[in-house]
Amino acid sequence: MTSLVLGSSFRFCCRQLFTRTKTKTNTTALARRRVAIFSSSSSMKNKRSSIKRRNQNEENWKSLRTTRDDLSLDRTLPTGQSFRWQKVEEYDENDENEKKYSTYVGVIGRRVVQIRERMEFEEEEEKSYETTTIEFRVLNNESNICDDEDKENGEQEEEQVTKDVRAYFNLDDPIPLKDLFEQFSKADPYRFGRLSAYVRGARTLRQPPVECLISFVCSSNNNIARIKKMVESLCEKYGEELVCNVSSSSGRSSRSSGGRAKDDDEENEANDKEEVNESKIYHAFPTVEQLAEKCDEQTLRDLGFGYRAKFIPAMAKELVKRGGEAYLLKLRDAPQTEEEKYRAITELTSLPGVGPKVAGCAALFSLDKKSVVPVDTHVWQLAREHFDPNGELASMETTASTTKGNANEEEAEQQRHKESSTPTTPTKQKDKPLSITPKMMKKCEEMLVSIYGAYAGYAHTALFVAELPTVRESLPEHLRTPTKADKKRGEKNGEKKPPKKKKRKVLVDGENKSDDDGA
Repeated sequence: MTSLVLGSSFRFCCRQLFTRTKTKTNTTALARRRVAIFSSSSSMKNKRSSIKRRNQNEENWKSLRTTRDDLSLDRTLPTGQSFRWQKVEEYDENDENEKKYSTYVGVIGRRVVQIRERMEFEEEEEKSYETTTIEFRVLNNESNICDDEDKENGEQEEEQVTKDVRAYFNLDDPIPLKDLFEQFSKADPYRFGRLSAYVRGARTLRQPPVECLISFVCSSNNNIARIKKMVESLCEKYGEELVCNVSSSSGRSSRSSGGRAKDDDEENEANDKEEVNESKIYHAFPTVEQLAEKCDEQTLRDLGFGYRAKFIPAMAKELVKRGGEAYLLKLRDAPQTEEEKYRAITELTSLPGVGPKVAGCAALFSLDKKSVVPVDTHVWQLAREHFDPNGELASMETTASTTKGNANEEEAEQQRHKESSTPTTPTKQKDKPLSITPKMMKKCEEMLVSIYGAYAGYAHTALFVAELPTVRESLPEHLRTPTKADKKRGEKNGEKKPPKKKKRKVLVDGENKSDDDGA
């Protein structure tokens, strides 16, 4: 009897223990299931948030309403016209071939602008072809996303932004660039006609006048990398802060190698951090009033401006006396005549630190003087090589420094040599640099205007772009302008220079000046 009771009690205890263990196990499983559901729900929310943010960023892109024939970013922005653009790599995650976009970020006025060429493949009647859409967005504009009640004002503002960006890229010119290139090619089939396919979309910008003028004062005897550094230093020191509130990543990806694959939560978290980290403070170019009030020579020297440091504060003060940026805009709005063109050049060269070449760049790239041809040694060499069959330009060359563009340039040149002079060991004497006088500049400009007409400055831009190293490498050998090194190698090898063909000089409007053979 006792054993029966003990056995029964033992079975009862085991049953209770089993029931409690099972209940605990079920409770633990249920808790885990709830955590999993919550985690999944959180992950879905993160995904939806990320997708929403990416879609939101994508919606901010606006078409510039132009074509690749009228604007090539790679043939326009990094070509020495403007010094405020940075190229960024961007890939399309949805493209099997991961097509890389041509994308740049820069500052236009008080807006941080990202612009890209987005390539797409279209099929028509079993044929596929590539199209390019040029689009942009503003990274620091709060009104990119507006409430319904502000929708009308937001649309008006967006339209104004598009107008301003188009104006910067000079896209509202009455003659499309494609048509101009065709006219240039007819006027000059020997050089421009052969080059046009390689400089397609090389556009002349229409920049804010103060920014353009001061940037080219920084460009004297300088390289593009150092000019960009100077301009950015000036903006950071004196310009207004522009805080980006839209990530420039746009939901795109850049290539990376190595490392394990990330799960969804890690990827979303990484994307969030990436967007936060990519937020950046840019700076507007300082106004002429800001420079006149705050800028001083010693600060600019400390920033690495060298002899140019004395000209910028002096120029800013003089511009303020003349009316500030409004004074320069009056020069822009003047009638498009040769008389007004030369008046603008004369006005600009009366400013501290501005010689004929700097004035020509400012007039062409910001003041709508479309026939101006800024002449430096590079432009002179290409003109002499391709447009001087009778040797008129060659006969004007001199290495003497007896004449200068104006007193400002002479003083700047002397200061540059003083700053750069350091004791060196005797070396083999090198060729003296070519000195381009105002008379030579005028002759070279007249020669190009006689061929290309009222838009000679635009033709000059495309010809200059073809001489840049990155573009020159893409040209066939016979289209590359020979460098001094090339010519010396040719002379060393006993090669004779082939005789030049006389080219037809034809104005853009079609009037023939001479009837020699063209190509």
